[in-house]
Amino acid sequence: MEVEGEATGAGPRRLIITEMVLENFKSYAGEQRVGPFHKCFSSVVGPNGSGKSNVIDAMLFVFGKKAKQLRLSKVSELIHNSTNHKHLDSAKVSVYFQEIIDLDDEAFEVVPGTGFVVSRTAMRNNSSNYYVDGRKSSFGEVTDMLKGKGIDLDNNRFLILQGEVEQISMMKPVAQGPHDTGLLEYLEDIIGTDKYKSQLEEGAKRLEELSEARQSVVNRVKAAEKERDGLDGAKAVAEAYLAKERECTATQSTIFQIFVRDGQRNIDKIASNLVELEAKLKHEQDKFQTYGQDLKDAESKFEAEKKEHGKMQKELDAANERFKEYERKDVKLREDIKHLLAKQKKLADKRSKDSAKAQVLTEEAASLEQQAPKLAAKAVELAKQLQKEEEELARMCEGIKGEVEGLRTEASQIRTQQAPWEAQAAEVNGRISVATAERDLLLKKQGDAQKRLKASILSRQGRSAGKLQIKAAKNARTCRRREAEAARKEAAAATAEAERLQGTLRKVRGTVAQRRAERSAQSSQSAVIQALMAARKDIPGIRGRLGELGAIDAKFDVAVSTAAPALDYVVVDDTASAQACVELLRSRKLGVATFLILDKQAHLAAKCAQSVSPPEGVQRLFDLVKCSEAALRPAFFYALGDTVVAADLEQASRIAYGRDKRWARVVTVQGEIINDSGTMTGGGGRARGGRMRLGSGAPRPVETAAAAAELAAAEKQEEASLKALAEARQMAERSGAALSSAEKALSSLETSISKARMEAAAQRAKADDLAARLDSLRAATKVATEDAAAIKRLEAEVKAAQKDLEPISKKLAPLQAKLAALEARMEDAGGPPLTKQRQKVAQLLHDIAAAEEESAKKKVGAAAAAKQLEKLRKEATKTESDAAAELDDQALEVLQAAKATEAILAQKAESLAAIRSEFERKQKEVNIIQVAEVNISNAIKDQSDSAAAEKSMQKQWTRKLAEATKKLAQGEGTFTVGSAGEAPAPLTPEELDALDPKELEYRVTMLEEELGRMAPDLGVIEEWKRKDADYTTRLADLEAATAARNEVREAHETLRKRRLDEFMAGFNAISLKLKEMYQMITLGGDAELELVDSLDPFSEGIVFSVRPPKKSWKNIANLSGGEKTLSSLSLVFALHHYKPTPLYVMDEIDAALDFKNVSIVAHYIKERTKNAQFVIISLRNNMFELADRLVGIYKTDNATKSVTINPGAFAVRPALAPVAAS
Repeated sequence: MEVEGEATGAGPRRLIITEMVLENFKSYAGEQRVGPFHKCFSSVVGPNGSGKSNVIDAMLFVFGKKAKQLRLSKVSELIHNSTNHKHLDSAKVSVYFQEIIDLDDEAFEVVPGTGFVVSRTAMRNNSSNYYVDGRKSSFGEVTDMLKGKGIDLDNNRFLILQGEVEQISMMKPVAQGPHDTGLLEYLEDIIGTDKYKSQLEEGAKRLEELSEARQSVVNRVKAAEKERDGLDGAKAVAEAYLAKERECTATQSTIFQIFVRDGQRNIDKIASNLVELEAKLKHEQDKFQTYGQDLKDAESKFEAEKKEHGKMQKELDAANERFKEYERKDVKLREDIKHLLAKQKKLADKRSKDSAKAQVLTEEAASLEQQAPKLAAKAVELAKQLQKEEEELARMCEGIKGEVEGLRTEASQIRTQQAPWEAQAAEVNGRISVATAERDLLLKKQGDAQKRLKASILSRQGRSAGKLQIKAAKNARTCRRREAEAARKEAAAATAEAERLQGTLRKVRGTVAQRRAERSAQSSQSAVIQALMAARKDIPGIRGRLGELGAIDAKFDVAVSTAAPALDYVVVDDTASAQACVELLRSRKLGVATFLILDKQAHLAAKCAQSVSPPEGVQRLFDLVKCSEAALRPAFFYALGDTVVAADLEQASRIAYGRDKRWARVVTVQGEIINDSGTMTGGGGRARGGRMRLGSGAPRPVETAAAAAELAAAEKQEEASLKALAEARQMAERSGAALSSAEKALSSLETSISKARMEAAAQRAKADDLAARLDSLRAATKVATEDAAAIKRLEAEVKAAQKDLEPISKKLAPLQAKLAALEARMEDAGGPPLTKQRQKVAQLLHDIAAAEEESAKKKVGAAAAAKQLEKLRKEATKTESDAAAELDDQALEVLQAAKATEAILAQKAESLAAIRSEFERKQKEVNIIQVAEVNISNAIKDQSDSAAAEKSMQKQWTRKLAEATKKLAQGEGTFTVGSAGEAPAPLTPEELDALDPKELEYRVTMLEEELGRMAPDLGVIEEWKRKDADYTTRLADLEAATAARNEVREAHETLRKRRLDEFMAGFNAISLKLKEMYQMITLGGDAELELVDSLDPFSEGIVFSVRPPKKSWKNIANLSGGEKTLSSLSLVFALHHYKPTPLYVMDEIDAALDFKNVSIVAHYIKERTKNAQFVIISLRNNMFELADRLVGIYKTDNATKSVTINPGAFAVRPALAPVAAS
């Protein structure tokens, strides 16, 4: 019963097909309506061939299936074609849908506004159009709309066609091919996990690609690491060299810092001196200006007075004759006065010095008196210590007492005898010292007077000598300038030559080191080769070393030696010869060798004969080798293969990484090689050559004699270079010293010339002054009677004391010799420990003797000082009284004479003499100032020259320090896998003070010698850095590849687990429902789905096992047709339960069932249709009799028609008949 109206919400909404309208579709001619269908169970019945299955085809056509899926080749074949209906243009199928809500078994409620019609038209031109409610639509829109309503168009679970039930039973556990469907794929489609398959396949493929890519990166990382690690040994040697070179540079930097520090201190000191000298010069210049003005004033005054005096001169002319005698007396008296004043000053100075000396002697005497007890006490203390050490010595000598007791006793007796003589000798030596000092003092007094007289005489001779000195200095200056220029050029040339020779020496040392290494390797190899070649008589199959059996042009020597290590293999004819050679080497313990067996290389003969054309016109190394025997060509092909030789690395890269992988192995003429694996080798030290003969001559580096000669030549060249470098350095040092000496001498000459000019002027004035004092100085050089007597007396005392010392020395000499002999015998007696103790005792004895001698000397010195002090006091008193008396007498005489003379000259010359005297005094003071100014200027020039020299040296040391610091900072001579070097921080002044420059210079010399003995390959560091950078890059690539692989693998595993979890959840639910369905249908049987591989369901698939009632378990493929159908239907019904769909269409699913099983299936369907719509095509009455609606299909005139019957209406009619009769 159908109720129209608003949905009441009594049950869930579901979709049903109300009817279908077919127009000229397949067997249906014209417009035919099929339906209406019941909401639950409708059955389509009709004879075979009437067109029942076309109802399902019509439904599939509307649902978007292609013609091939409807068992036709093209869409136009769907158009009806019969005798009465030909050449129709189109066919159309319309399916009417409606959503309902179930109220009870029959009644339902239509949901308003939910009905819609989906139509599809097939045209004669094989095209088709979709329509929704008469509106043209598309395949996508139609399928999306139906899927949205719950119809499974992806897996078609709503549809079971004729024969599909049996196909389910025939399914394999898993698909056998890409186009097959197994039970696993069938269930996956329904469960929905098949959507992951394409993703998992793509993920697995991507994972495999990434794994292969990662493995390739791993191989490259290992290759890069191996190449880098192969350089570790050479890098370590180079780093050690650079570390030592850096240490040398750092030590030189420290030395330069010390020199810079010292130079700065000197410059600061000179600057301070210059400031003081400039201040003095300024002071003298100010004085000169003041005195110069005074001199001008005095000169003006003198000229004025002179004019005035001129008037009186005429009056004095007559009196001049009378006054000449008085004038001479006056001059003599004036000079006497000046001499007496000077002598008075000297006497005063002498008195002052004598007083000071007396004070010093007083203090010295007191000090000596105080020191004498201390020295005596020290002697006592030392004697106590001596006693203690002698006791220790006696204890140590106890073991050898019998041997040394007599010697020690005798030595002690000799020391006792020796002590008083030594004391007497010390006292006599003290007297000699005192007398000698007094005598020297008197002689010095006479010597000083003689020096003053000599200086006075020399001063008079200084006028002409000064001129000659200036001239000689100028000539010397010219010579020094020439010497300085020559020394400068020679120093520059020697320095340049030393630098050149230093570079040459480094290269030669590198060559020597390489030659030694090559000779060592060659000597080891040649011993094996020589032994094998010597055994050719016993082993005739030996051909020789492969490299010796062919020749190549010298141009390709390095290339072939680098590309073919197998050239060192020994070629033999057969395996027996190789085994015999191995036994020979083993028995003689000569080492190992690799053998190349010719008869094993016969397969390479064809390749040797092939003609090839390498790219870019390059040649194979194999084609460049010349060998005398054709039989040897396979051996060379084995060693060289298709390796080609390129001009440079760029050409090699183009060929190796080109399309033709045959030429993937390329070597350059410089020895750089690209292997077929893609790795590149090159750089480092000198490329190796000599593995093969060159042309037709003997191999250069392999012959022992040639290698030895080459090494000897290199060592000789090294020795010559070292000698030349030493000579160049010595020449540079000598030239530098000569240059420095010449510059200093030149500076000194400049100063001397300037000074001599100033001194010459002052010398003239000084000579005039000394001329008047010459007589008095000559008198002073004569020794006074008292001093002569004292000198004679002191010399007599010295001789007497020396005479007294002679017998004492004679007494002491044998005692000392005897004591020395005894001590030597005792020292030899007790061994090293006793010798050490004896030395300690001897030292104490020596200290005691020294203390006693010093004490005696101090006592004698104190007495002599007191004696000399008393003498000086008496002499000072006498000198003072004599000077006073003499001065009084002479002053009186001079004064009286002066007064007499002045009285005569007072009237005429008093004013002029005073002015002249003032003028001369001013002139003298100005001259003194000028001399002082010249001296100060010379001193300033000396200091300036010294400052310039210091600054020049400071600049040189600063430049060298900057160069060393820059060298350290820039990493020159320093390795930081990764980084530039860092210069050490400058040392503080305290740290510099604690260092010894000589030790540092010695350290630098030692380091330079060590560096000279080393011969590293410095280029290997950069090569190692490049290899390490390549390794780091490849490691980063590996990490990136690993991360990408892990990311894809993790996503793949996540997706695989999700697929497994979802599949197993659905599989378990379906399996349980299958068991339930089969038990219900078969009334006691059992069925289940089993995983072939429980760990991986997707590898082996699923097995459908069944146990029919009262039978054993069997695979579904081994059941009868009816049992297969029941099992398959149980699975279909379980799948329906797992994923319900609003409608089901089945085509003759009961064909293979017997009556009983058809009834069971029919009743289940009847029960199942309470919440779903079933449309079943069936010919079995016990199936369609249970249907709620019967749709009859029949065919007349080759056209199918339809009629719909409601069985329920016919069931009610017999019940109503009796009522009608009554």
